[in-house]
Amino acid sequence: MTNMRMSVVMVAVAVGLAAGNTALAQRPPAPATATAGQVSPNIQVLNDIPNSLVLPTMRVISASLGVECEFCHESNRALNTARKDVARRMMRMTLDLNRGAFEGRLRVTCYTCHRGSSNPLAAPQPTGQYTSSGVGILLKGTGSPIPGGQDAVLSARFKELEAKGRSASLLTPDQIFARYVTALGGEQALRRITARRITATTEAAADVRGVGPAVHALTQQYFRAPNQWIVTSQAANATTSTGFDGSIAWRQDAKGVVTETTGAIPAPPLSRVKRTADFYEPLNLKSSYSRVDTRGTAEIGAMAAYLVVGVPADDLPEQLFFDVETGLLVRKETAIATAFGDYAIQTNYEDYRDVGGVKVPYIVRVVGVSPADSMTTYVERVELNPTVDASRFVKPVSK
Repeated sequence: MTNMRMSVVMVAVAVGLAAGNTALAQRPPAPATATAGQVSPNIQVLNDIPNSLVLPTMRVISASLGVECEFCHESNRALNTARKDVARRMMRMTLDLNRGAFEGRLRVTCYTCHRGSSNPLAAPQPTGQYTSSGVGILLKGTGSPIPGGQDAVLSARFKELEAKGRSASLLTPDQIFARYVTALGGEQALRRITARRITATTEAAADVRGVGPAVHALTQQYFRAPNQWIVTSQAANATTSTGFDGSIAWRQDAKGVVTETTGAIPAPPLSRVKRTADFYEPLNLKSSYSRVDTRGTAEIGAMAAYLVVGVPADDLPEQLFFDVETGLLVRKETAIATAFGDYAIQTNYEDYRDVGGVKVPYIVRVVGVSPADSMTTYVERVELNPTVDASRFVKPVSK
């Protein structure tokens, strides 16, 4: 990925591990294969999901209802509450609905009804019209008299609008990807780079609630073609490292303990790790997905962006937003599946600068479901083609 956007994103991973909640960091980790029921006897509905998915699932539920954890929980999480009982009934209802109506596929979630409110609406609000735009968008003039009847005109107008949308001046994914490569500096310039070193500072939330002063860390990142990387993150009271040697992703915590993170839930599956670790990812975007489609345009702040949805062979769909004017990637949206909806992560790329003939985003903002996932990375220095020994990426031995 010679555009270096993934290089910068790796900082977020490292800092998130270093700056996470202290109490959680000190708690002995549960076995990767342990279920929620094995670790927490108080759990009654989500017993069979991996224990590592409990917190992401709870965060998805909180965001779906627009509430904090204490809406249902007491400070002593083991205590039962009336709202816990209601939540359990709602979870069982949702699971039963997906099993009975959708063959077990996750089609209905908490967000389907709640939409960020703890009290979901059960009926439409009176507005005096069926749609916010009203029927005027479909009928020409006053709509009277209408040869063939109003329904016939509405049907024809719908088809006209749909056809117009499909034939709008949208570029194909191939055209958008080609513009992206050109905007970055061109294929020849990208392939001239085989390694890089990035020095950056990252600002992250101090805890999972985003309360208190932010935590800052200095990171050193090394990347080497075709798909190896290592990020060392040094905060005020802890130093951590994460890396990928092309086959295995690993993490070394502040105590020197090393664990493999490849494919661990809720970490991305190995296929995603390999895909995003591709040093030349901008050149290989099309082959990264089994299906790609331009879905239209979207507003990203004040800019218009093409939305391309890529569907990997064995992973959740990803949304890529490319600035209509510059061709540069300005946002990527990914997700990890939980028991009650996707755990979404939005990554925004800003302040592209020229470094040795290629464009680099100097600011990367990550926004997640929880404040624990939100962080901003500021690049300070980029070095192209430094000497980087392959041994640097090998998983270290635990101390």
